[in-house]
Amino acid sequence: MPSIVLATSLESPDITPSDRLYADALERHGCRVAAAAWDGPREAFAGADAVVLRATWGYYRTLEAFRHWTEAMAAATRLFNPIDLVRWNLRKDYVGKLAAAGVRVPQSHIVPCETAAIAKVLTDAGWEQAVVKPASGASGYSVELIERATLLDQVAGLSDEARASGVVVQEFLPEIAEGELSLVYFDGAFSHAIRKRPPPGEFRSNSRYGPTRTAEMPPREVTEQGASCLRALPEMPLYARVDGVVRAGLLIVIEVEVLEPALFMEFDPPSAGRFAEATLRRLGNGKVRT
Repeated sequence: MPSIVLATSLESPDITPSDRLYADALERHGCRVAAAAWDGPREAFAGADAVVLRATWGYYRTLEAFRHWTEAMAAATRLFNPIDLVRWNLRKDYVGKLAAAGVRVPQSHIVPCETAAIAKVLTDAGWEQAVVKPASGASGYSVELIERATLLDQVAGLSDEARASGVVVQEFLPEIAEGELSLVYFDGAFSHAIRKRPPPGEFRSNSRYGPTRTAEMPPREVTEQGASCLRALPEMPLYARVDGVVRAGLLIVIEVEVLEPALFMEFDPPSAGRFAEATLRRLGNGKVRT
C-alpha cells in the first residue's frame, strides 16, 4: 500500500479540488494519500513512498529554501516530478533551451532587472512593447506588459523577486487575446486541455486576473507538437502542462510547467484516473486495480 504525500504550502495547505480527484483515484488503487506543506514540518514527509509536488504555491518568494527542500526530498524518497526537472523548471532560461531544441517559442531574452538592459532588448528587437516576468517566478506574479514610452516607471514598479532573479523580456503574442491553451500530459501522453481567456483589456490568464476557462479539444497536430516539446526536456515528466497559443496551426510554447501547475482535472474528471495510473507505473506497480 504505497504512501503518497501531495506537497502543498502553508499559505494553502489543503488539497485543491482538482487534486482531490487525483487523491481519490490513488486511494481507489489502495494508496494512502495525505497533504503536507513543503514549508511546514519536515516530519510530515517521513516514510513516504513518493512526494508529488502539487500546490507548493509561493515557493518563488523563498527560492533557496524551496531548492534545498526539493533536493532533500529527492534524496529521501521518490519526488515527482524528478529533481532534474525541478532544477530545469526553476529558472525560465529553459525557454532558450527549448528554442535550441527546435521548439517554437516566443523570442525571449533574460537580462538584469534594469531599465537600460530592458530598453536595449526593445531597441535591438524593434519592439514597442514586451512581456516582462521574473526569471524565477510562478502564478503570473510580477508579469507585466511594458511599453517603451513608460519603461522607466514600469521597471521601477517591478517586484523584489524580479530584481533578485533578473527578468525574461519576451515577445508579446497578440493571439493571447483569444486565450492561452493549456495542454495537460501524463507520462508524455496527452490527457486534456483548457483554454484560459483573459478578461477584456487584460493579457494575463492566471487565476488572479479573472480569466474564463473552458474545456477544449485541440487538433491532434497541436497536441502532438506539445508532446514533441516534452521530449526536449531532460527526462519525460510524470505530469506536465504546456501553455501556449496557436498561430497558423503551429503551437507557440510560452511556458512548460513541470513543477506545480494546476492540472484542471475538474474539467475532465477521468483524467485523475490517468494521472493516478501513471503515478503507480512510475512507482513500479504495473498492475493497478480497476
